[in-house]
Amino acid sequence: MTPAPGSVSPASGPVDEGPPVLDVVVGTDGSECSLRAVRWAAEEAARRGAPLRIVHATPHFGRSGVAGMPARELPAARAVTAQAYTVARHTAPAVAAATEVVPGDPVTTLVRAATDAQLIVLGISTTGAADEMVLASVAQKVAARSPRAVVVVPRHRAGVAMSRPLVVVLGLGHPEDDDPVAVFAAEGARRSGRPLLVVHTRPTTESGWTADPDAWASRFPDLEIGHQPLPHATGGRVLAAACPTLLLSLSAGHGGLLHRPLDGLHRWLLRHCTSPMALVPPPHRPTGLEPREEIIAVG
Repeated sequence: MTPAPGSVSPASGPVDEGPPVLDVVVGTDGSECSLRAVRWAAEEAARRGAPLRIVHATPHFGRSGVAGMPARELPAARAVTAQAYTVARHTAPAVAAATEVVPGDPVTTLVRAATDAQLIVLGISTTGAADEMVLASVAQKVAARSPRAVVVVPRHRAGVAMSRPLVVVLGLGHPEDDDPVAVFAAEGARRSGRPLLVVHTRPTTESGWTADPDAWASRFPDLEIGHQPLPHATGGRVLAAACPTLLLSLSAGHGGLLHRPLDGLHRWLLRHCTSPMALVPPPHRPTGLEPREEIIAVG
């Protein structure tokens, strides 16, 4: 990883700062939707008091040049990260930002980057096109395999009134998946200073503190928390209940048949949601999970 131009080294001398703060990592490819993700990631890094790492992955075609990348590829790759760095600095000047160019495919690169990060942020083009049901995007594949939460920022972002809460949807994965999603969402609401709406898609009679409004109030007494039942949840009903919002949090699920990257409902939400969406991994997902070969059923 190389410090971005203009970055300042910290003052020398012994300082006991405790464990290092992990990076917020954002992937960029130079597209407008990826630059929207950079803006969101810079704002989130500021809220978390974390450094920002801007990663651009590009396929390599040989062993010449730097780090296995042909020298002819470097100027274009560095132009992509330089643009993203400029966007990040304009968005959150106080955030320490660095750039990294990695020879390789984006999915493998970002899943590996997640092992020493606290959050992964990606942009996605939410066109709703039918072929997106078959041709999985980088964002879908990374979210299905990352050991850290992945925030997907859509191409079109609706304005969000200050009165709108953050939203967490529970019950879209296994029951044990709800705990990390709930904690992630509550911490996000604290950082943003906004209320939190908890949407329950399972019966509230099920065991576990996440189904109990009183348990929420006891665990997070400083938050304004509302609860809404949503039985028989469909993608359309979830979006109607949740959006627009600064952040919609839900479980990343456990994938579907034939190694598809995400469950069907999650893929639908990624294609149609116009608010940033956090996909929180299940509690037992292995750290450093390598991407599997994609197998897509057509017809």
